[in-house]
Amino acid sequence: MITDDPGTPGNGKWENNLAITFSHVPNEWSLDAPAIDLNYGWGDHIQLTLQSSVALLKRSDHGLIGGVGGAEAAVKWRFLDQETHGVDVSMFPRILFNVVHSSVRRGLAEDGTRFQIPFQAAKKFGPIDLDVEFGPLINSAGPGELIYGVVGATDLSKTTSVMAEVHATSRTNFTRDVVALNLGFRHTLNEHTIWIASLGHEVHSGEDASLAFIGYCGLQLLY
Repeated sequence: MITDDPGTPGNGKWENNLAITFSHVPNEWSLDAPAIDLNYGWGDHIQLTLQSSVALLKRSDHGLIGGVGGAEAAVKWRFLDQETHGVDVSMFPRILFNVVHSSVRRGLAEDGTRFQIPFQAAKKFGPIDLDVEFGPLINSAGPGELIYGVVGATDLSKTTSVMAEVHATSRTNFTRDVVALNLGFRHTLNEHTIWIASLGHEVHSGEDASLAFIGYCGLQLLY
């Protein structure tokens, strides 16, 4: 899902995600294949994160192009635990940057360097796990934004859970918001592998832009 949660892998453990993601608007497909998300637990409450991807773009007026997508480096700190405080809360500052400038010129990565300081909270209400996220995004090449989202999840069985999400970005004055609805599932294949997939659609765009159809399918590797 797009919204992050306060969970961390645990001391000395890895939680790595290998996935294919896509976004489709009329006359354009954008894919990350693969999207690589590496997470390492430094202690029980800190997660070190590094992300990047191979980005592919296909528009109706030209052939498929590819290159290195944008990259992200981040540190998550969970400073409240549900077991002792009744709720999990974390902060997840991150920097998003371009590995090669040619990817920006070709439309494979966003321009500028961006910095986010989102906070996440999670709490269990009976059979429902609820996660929320909120925080600012500062962009060196454009106006600042806010990101916010909420995810609800419930177990269908010991190995499978389903999730529903509302996620949005907006200007810092809550205008020009882009809102997406997302549905997904998690299925445990074995003790080291989880299959995660989701499909969603933007339902509102404050700039009257085309609404995107989005998707994710990947494996989470735990060790």
